[in-house]
Amino acid sequence: MCKVRLFSLFILLQIGTSLAVPEVQLPDGPIRGREGSTFTNKQYYIFEKIPYAAPPVGELRFKAPIPPSSWDEPLDTVNLDVTCYQQSRNVKEESEDCLYINVYTPQLPTEDEPALPVMIYIHGGGFVGGTARGAYAERIINEDVVYAAINYRLGPFGFMSTEDDVIPGNNGLKDQHLAFQWAHDNIHLFGGDPDKITIFGASAGSASVAYHLINQNSKDLFRGGILQSGSFLSPWAFQRKPKEIAFATAAFLNDTFQTNTDSNALLEFLQSVDAKSIDVASEKYASSVATLQTEEILQGYYWGPFVEVKNPDAFLTKKMYGLLEAGNVIGVPILIGITSEEGIMWNKDAATTKSRLALFDEHLDWLVPNDMQITDQDKRTEMGRAIRDIYTGGEDLADHVGDGVRYWSDQSFTRSLIKHAELYSNFAETYFYQFSYDGKLSNANVHYEGADDVGHSADNAYIFCAGSGCDISGYPEADQITVDRVIKIWTNFAKYQNPTPEPSELLQNVTWPQVSTEDGDFYYVDIRDDLEIKNHPKEATYSKWVELYDSLGFSDFDTF
Repeated sequence: MCKVRLFSLFILLQIGTSLAVPEVQLPDGPIRGREGSTFTNKQYYIFEKIPYAAPPVGELRFKAPIPPSSWDEPLDTVNLDVTCYQQSRNVKEESEDCLYINVYTPQLPTEDEPALPVMIYIHGGGFVGGTARGAYAERIINEDVVYAAINYRLGPFGFMSTEDDVIPGNNGLKDQHLAFQWAHDNIHLFGGDPDKITIFGASAGSASVAYHLINQNSKDLFRGGILQSGSFLSPWAFQRKPKEIAFATAAFLNDTFQTNTDSNALLEFLQSVDAKSIDVASEKYASSVATLQTEEILQGYYWGPFVEVKNPDAFLTKKMYGLLEAGNVIGVPILIGITSEEGIMWNKDAATTKSRLALFDEHLDWLVPNDMQITDQDKRTEMGRAIRDIYTGGEDLADHVGDGVRYWSDQSFTRSLIKHAELYSNFAETYFYQFSYDGKLSNANVHYEGADDVGHSADNAYIFCAGSGCDISGYPEADQITVDRVIKIWTNFAKYQNPTPEPSELLQNVTWPQVSTEDGDFYYVDIRDDLEIKNHPKEATYSKWVELYDSLGFSDFDTF
């Protein structure tokens, strides 16, 4: 009896005695949150702007993150009021001091309730934008899951590299890793189970999940991953000229770096100027080199992950494709997928799209992925013609706009996600989906003859919401059912590492097949008005792309 009383006293000390002002005693110091309620009036606790790393300022700029200093007085962690610097999105909340995690929990720890599974969200935004600020997921919390979202450094602050040990790079990924470590060490104080953490993300957040799956230092930090429309095999998710980009960016602030290639001089200079000027310089660099030929979503972002030189804090030192093909993965189960027509997001205006496709017709070599490593101009043009043949049989893309959008989807997302699932399935449980439900909630309403209808990130509209935004009673019944289905699939995976662990009327009693290519099949679930088990996603084009890659006679790829 005495032990029970002591335990109860301990819990009260951990969470505070006030229901209205919940407190948690972290190893670094106490924090004070607030209460909230979901759209179904389920009570939960909110802790926003918890520091998981020291502010990366001064001498810590462009360095790997380190844990925060401790504090004595309670921090009011009730509102995340900062974002990391955003390229081309100048908002007043931008700050270099931005490494925070938000935690939302349906319960704080008690002696009676078991710890809950945890989902940690990595936002997208092309490694140059996005934030955990406002990334609310009341639908997930409503399913008795602890939800967390993180900020991480973006653009030059997160992904500048001099390709040596002065600025090795990948600090944005290293921020994420430290946040996972923080969650693994502390989430039990918020009612979460550190052994049941699932990381998930969309777009660049999804690619980030993929990177953590090949980082052996991530082993035991999480037990599953959900990848929504992004992989490290996606051509945009890899930076190919980091040193050149770093010095060219600095040259907008100091023209001596047009010729000076001293990494130490660069670091010293960039640590001496204000953060906003670096942000502006990165925007000027992007504007100075942006063309359709170098379109980032098709060929690679200017700021993004990179293969580092070996260094004490290294995150990635070998090409991703080879690591995945060889099975150098941490081997946790994954749920991975695409929307039915990813490229619609970048092609919402038909006239603009048609003019872009006409330029591709004039410059067929621009259609060729840089990861094919074709430098001879004639051979590159020949490959571009073969790529166009996949979609139009040799006719102009400008006369087949829908087929041009399909090229955009395959080149940027579809091909890499399917290949990732194929290779990963050889080493761990892999479930694949295609989100094809074209509902009112995603508010897309863009259609092209010959193309599918659901663009990039449309699935997020069925996952994230807060407050009155969660009330979809005025939407079609099919939208409401799709919301319930997607949330059940995502949280089932977090709870059981399986999207359909048992028969469910909501999920139409589907038993989700694992991806296995041993017998030449690739089964997946197509999320439409109904859930449909299908074979071989994007079969009409994917196999032809594989043939083109096979024709190159090598497999030393970075992306695919």
